[in-house]
Amino acid sequence: MDMGREGRARLVIAANRGPVERRRDADGRVVRQRGAGGLIAVLGPALASHGGVWVASALTDEDRTAARELRAAGRLDAVDLPEGEIGVRLLAHDPEDYASYYGAVSTELLWFVQHHLPVPASGADPRAHWAGYRRVNDGFAAACAEAAAPGGAVLLQDYHLSLAPRRLRALRPDVRSAHFTMTPWAEPDRFEVLAADVRRELVGGLLGADLVCFLVPRWAQAFLGCCERLGLAVDRERRAVRGADGRWSRVRCFPVGVDEGALRERAAAADVRAHERQLRKSVGEDVRLVVRVDRMEPSKNILRGLRGFARFLELHPEQHGRVAHFVLAYASRAELAAYRTLARQVTGLAEEINGRYGTASWRPVLLETHNDFGRGLAAMAQADVLVVNPVRDGMNLVAKEGAVVSRRDLALVLSRHAGAADDLAEGCRLVDPFDVGELAEAIGEGLALPAAERAARLERLRKGAVALPPEQWLRAALAELVP
Repeated sequence: MDMGREGRARLVIAANRGPVERRRDADGRVVRQRGAGGLIAVLGPALASHGGVWVASALTDEDRTAARELRAAGRLDAVDLPEGEIGVRLLAHDPEDYASYYGAVSTELLWFVQHHLPVPASGADPRAHWAGYRRVNDGFAAACAEAAAPGGAVLLQDYHLSLAPRRLRALRPDVRSAHFTMTPWAEPDRFEVLAADVRRELVGGLLGADLVCFLVPRWAQAFLGCCERLGLAVDRERRAVRGADGRWSRVRCFPVGVDEGALRERAAAADVRAHERQLRKSVGEDVRLVVRVDRMEPSKNILRGLRGFARFLELHPEQHGRVAHFVLAYASRAELAAYRTLARQVTGLAEEINGRYGTASWRPVLLETHNDFGRGLAAMAQADVLVVNPVRDGMNLVAKEGAVVSRRDLALVLSRHAGAADDLAEGCRLVDPFDVGELAEAIGEGLALPAAERAARLERLRKGAVALPPEQWLRAALAELVP
């Protein structure tokens, strides 16, 4: 895709991850695979249906090589998605800056704060890494400024790029911009874990955008509260904040759903069907399945999920041999100590449950840590109960994906602190993510639901899940941004 023809786009999306990653397979060949995370599921189809350029970090050695070659040739990466082709501009950042931006600041600080998790005591001093975070944000802003056509729109994604909107406005005041926080936003008391100057710069960076966007009203209200604590003018009726430069930024919510047609088509593919057959072979045709599909990271609350299933087994010995828990918890941020520790704990607890309750013919917990979107869809399709119990979550598309692809009228057990609870509450069992006993009870209730009630609840879930699919989500945001 030629930079001269396609590089000045009417729509630019910027996110740390791109829609695909290059890696070497077992035979040493460079192959491309779908990027991990819910953001890809939203932005990929939305951008492909609309047309535009995606600016992303080069995350692997193979990506970084491609980024240098494409840049030298003046070309964008051409990525084919089911919905169409998009152009991708890969940014090869300075390694030390990227480590500061992604590891020390984004992952070990901002992620934990926004999810109301204790910041790891082993984490680095954020002040020592703030300049790197700022430089990478500046690099994204510069790339977006270069890629955007006159009067174009730029959509910047998530806590990684909190400073980029302000820098982009300085570079390209003609561009309309929106920043989307795909995580929750911390309540004011929790946000004040951060130093005052860091809070001011983060919020000031976001207010460089014309629109500051969240997934559900709860997170928007928390942001407005944080702005008030910083002494900024907040108009709650207009849902707007006046920044230090005197400009008003509008605060809006766009609760994204899933693309029902595309998801059903993907779930009907041969690899998904093969995974379903393999899963059934592993657990047995008559064994009922409790399923979870998550990244291996602390906010997903996987350990309490496993403990809840163990409590269910303790309370219901009559279910031994008749129910299994399939956990697809794919590796995430393995370079960080807290994530490696979590992976060891999850593996150890799964083994402990199998040792305590398993038999020669029945393994109660099946743990898979390999990232495979098709396998995740297969597990959700075969689920009798889907467990989604994050401590906090901006939305959680797994809850919505499961409702669409289910072949067994799954019952959904959902944390009340997931953004998806706003859309799916009428069709699921909401639980306190910290209450293991309530989770065990909810699993039992889900398995015991009569068939007619399961079907009725799933129908309500599906209506909520597809209410604002990615293409409509993008159109709604653009209509607000560029009226």
